[in-house]
Amino acid sequence: LAPLPSPCPCLSGSLQNGSRWALSFDMSSLSSSQEVSLAQLRVRLPGLSRSHNASLDIYHSQRRRCRPDGFCAHQLFLGTVAGTPSATQASWKVFEVTNLLRGWLHQAVPAGQQSRWEVNGSAAAAAPGDTGDVADSVLLLVFSKDKSPGEHSLIRTAETSKYIMRESGWRGAGARRQRRNRMERQRIKGSAPREQGREQDRPLCRRVDMLVDFEQTGWGSWIVYPKKYNAYRCEGLCPSPVDETFKPTNHAYIQSLLQLYKPNQVPCPACSPVKMSPLSMLYYERGEIVVRHHEDMIIEECGCN
Repeated sequence: LAPLPSPCPCLSGSLQNGSRWALSFDMSSLSSSQEVSLAQLRVRLPGLSRSHNASLDIYHSQRRRCRPDGFCAHQLFLGTVAGTPSATQASWKVFEVTNLLRGWLHQAVPAGQQSRWEVNGSAAAAAPGDTGDVADSVLLLVFSKDKSPGEHSLIRTAETSKYIMRESGWRGAGARRQRRNRMERQRIKGSAPREQGREQDRPLCRRVDMLVDFEQTGWGSWIVYPKKYNAYRCEGLCPSPVDETFKPTNHAYIQSLLQLYKPNQVPCPACSPVKMSPLSMLYYERGEIVVRHHEDMIIEECGCN
């Protein structure tokens, strides 16, 4: 699939100091499940010209109302873009920021880089705040594509929500829920019958060999090639809850969560093929030798569904 323009991160603040600018964007629309193919910062700002080096400090920033008379803002410094920008016919200066965004999206936020300040009608002096008259003079253009196959998964949605800045109360409630869930899992594990314990010792879902010999199936008289091939098969247990290693559907993920708490009512997802490949075969058909390509003959990957 060709990369598509992502929803453009909005400029949320700016600050000028000579030819140095600090620009703040709300990048909540971007996700670590996306692969950034190209990112360009296009600006038409005072103090920037093609004849001398320019410097832009880039921030990710979010604002939310935290009290009746003001906002709380969270800011993260992403990096500095410096150098002589390229120019377009429309007098826009273009900075390449692809690697900067890739580095931010695909690594955890280092400790100490995230800051918080309160805004009461205007921005704090140390942070880019009001966009002033430059909102129409700054454009962050991002081309990306989703790295995940198919639709968005619930697992990925939960894991990539690190850009959502939650209330501290939510964190406390989440910690209590996690403790309850951990105690419940321990209770279930302790009360499981011995047979179930032995079952848990089985290997997890994986692909194993399954050799097909057409002579043994009775097809050897009309199949010329291949006489034998490895079709593979899927074998093993699916864990509860299942993770993305096993490429579950959203339904399988929900089923694995329910199985964790209702083991006597809900079975585990089944270890089954999630990716197949064709097999080219040479055989007799109506007295002639033909070549046919048959789909779904070889298991390439196994997963839990």
